[in-house]
Amino acid sequence: MRALVRTVSGTLWAEVPEPQLQPDGVLIHVALVGLCRTDLAVAAGDLPVTLPRILGHEFVGRVIDVGPEVQTIAVGDKVVADPVIRCGRCERCLGGWHHACKEAKFLGVDIDGAIAQWIAVPECNLWRFPIDTDDRVAALLEPVAACAAVVSPSIHPDQRGVIYGSSRLSRLTHMILRSYGFRNLQCVAADSGVFACDQFEFAIDTEGTTESFERLCESLRPRGELILKSRPLQPISFDVRHRLPKEPTIRFVNYSDFSEARRLLLETEIDFQSLLGPVWMPDDFARALESAAVDQYRKHYIQPTAVDDCQQGSATEMQCVP
Repeated sequence: MRALVRTVSGTLWAEVPEPQLQPDGVLIHVALVGLCRTDLAVAAGDLPVTLPRILGHEFVGRVIDVGPEVQTIAVGDKVVADPVIRCGRCERCLGGWHHACKEAKFLGVDIDGAIAQWIAVPECNLWRFPIDTDDRVAALLEPVAACAAVVSPSIHPDQRGVIYGSSRLSRLTHMILRSYGFRNLQCVAADSGVFACDQFEFAIDTEGTTESFERLCESLRPRGELILKSRPLQPISFDVRHRLPKEPTIRFVNYSDFSEARRLLLETEIDFQSLLGPVWMPDDFARALESAAVDQYRKHYIQPTAVDDCQQGSATEMQCVP
């Protein structure tokens, strides 16, 4: 089958072996894959991975076969995956902390991903969606789960908060928090002026840099909470001695429950459509990666295989016909 692969020669389409279906596995024909910062980092060689590696993890597709142990997924289902493939045996998995599995493998990074004709995924990682759900919206399941992780009993809708960043990640986080009733909340671009000291009761960092960390710590009120909603490629450092007198709480977040992310996608009035960008055809993958890198406000998608129901929207993008 064809797949978009990071190789020693760069990122390119290549013929690779078809995935092997395990007893608890589900074979999926991939319809669409969203491009995120992780994919761009792997494609550019900025995130080291074992080569060759198939890119992609934010995918949606149709089930074409299931293993003999599969009970809840059927051929024909539209499914989206939690991209963290866990062992299911360690004390963390058995204790309900499966996203912290000691042997966890992330699709498109630690193991082969989804920008391919087919992918095989364990049943426990899959979430079904109604057939009529917009594929682009369904493929947002993982980023919605990531952004919804900031919601916690430790922050309250009546508190004053800030989201630091100007990307779709910050916009999505803002929309999700507003759906939970947070109103005293603002998004601040990374290039904005210096924050006043002691402004906010909580701050959410979607940039994940030493500078953003320091600026947000300064902006917090004493005993405020700083939430890191990012997976920075570089280490973050900050001056503990200088920050200690305020006694801030620093919280790193990973994922909310994927069932809650699915509910948000299907049952709320969040304007996910405003985040959706173009769908690119396979042969335009290089332009897709370039465009996704500079367009921080919309989600770009790539189709692993060309289909007849898509047409060229402009000279630089391929837009699916509704």
